[in-house]
Amino acid sequence: MSLDHPPPLDLAALSGGLPSTDGPQPLLSAKYPSAIGAWVAEMAYAVARPIHTALEREMGAGTLGYNDPVSIGRARESVVRRMGDTYGWTVRPESIGFVSDIVTGFGAVLRHFLPQASTIVVPTPAYTPFLTVPRLFGHQVAEVPGLIGETGHRMDLAGIEAALSRGARMVVLCNPHNPTGRVFSAEELSDLVALVDAYGARVFSDEVHAPLTLTDAPHLPYAGLGEIAAGHTITATSASKGWNTAGLKCAQLIFSAPADLRLWQGIADFYLRSVSRLGVAALCAAYDEPESQQWLTTVRDRLARNNALVGETLAERLPQVLPYPAEATYLAWLDCRRLGVDEPAAFFREHAGLAMSDGTEFSAPGHLRLNFALPEGVLHRALSALVRGADLLQSGKR
Repeated sequence: MSLDHPPPLDLAALSGGLPSTDGPQPLLSAKYPSAIGAWVAEMAYAVARPIHTALEREMGAGTLGYNDPVSIGRARESVVRRMGDTYGWTVRPESIGFVSDIVTGFGAVLRHFLPQASTIVVPTPAYTPFLTVPRLFGHQVAEVPGLIGETGHRMDLAGIEAALSRGARMVVLCNPHNPTGRVFSAEELSDLVALVDAYGARVFSDEVHAPLTLTDAPHLPYAGLGEIAAGHTITATSASKGWNTAGLKCAQLIFSAPADLRLWQGIADFYLRSVSRLGVAALCAAYDEPESQQWLTTVRDRLARNNALVGETLAERLPQVLPYPAEATYLAWLDCRRLGVDEPAAFFREHAGLAMSDGTEFSAPGHLRLNFALPEGVLHRALSALVRGADLLQSGKR
């Protein structure tokens, strides 16, 4: 796979005549207009045709008001079918709560389901809000750096246990993992179940990237591992990452413990007010329409190719940068510490015209997160910029 010959893949054909996926990407470059945008976690692809059609239908009906019980009920059934058909996880419709997005759901859990001033265990590197939001609610964060093995990053269970033994009340699980792209195995997850149960703690399981597995490693819903896991878990999910609809604001919390569900039912209306009617329509179109499933299959194929291209390019042209092959997501996690630059994201943005996320945001200085959910031509230019920037560092010509 060469930088000069991007593999053909016709994603635009599944997007219903929407804007070309190989044209300019103003949204991903809006924050840094002079650079290629590869920093924010959204795909530079047009949405599936059924989602576009569903939004047009809502607009045509002129009913851009509040959600109604019928549409919410339909969305619950869509989530139930998705979890059962895709993961073999039986979820009851009434156990599904709606929030605007995953971070809002995390905030709701921190606010309502934990004692005041609790300690939250956050394995790092971590999605930034998992490190910052707990403090907004008066909680403390115990960071536990992950370990690096043959399969890339993995949880440091001994470190997590040490934090739990000191009184931590909740572990944040991000699976598939942002930013490293890991899909945790049944053995890893089962070990975490036993550990959390032994200390009477809780798990907040962010599974928003579940649709975007890129290898044979399957996504396993943590709460679906058995009654013990279900009893201490609140799961956060959404169609937003898999179908590129994050701006439509419709995520779900799945309450697998009866006591949690009873508590949620008393506060659910407050959070439902922040959920977009358009997001609910998009959710149903994403989960229920066969054409949306075909779109997702095509996207995953493209992402797998892009993921391979990132790894091959670095191995051939930039061996001093260590990539960790993503098993899921569209995010490449790059260890740039050998380059000897304190703020690699700022350097590549200013000197190579490539905007990526700096590892400091994830509590992992010296790393970069590269979004490879780009049209092939744009990704080739991004990787060329990455190589060019590293060459500048090595030659000292900056």
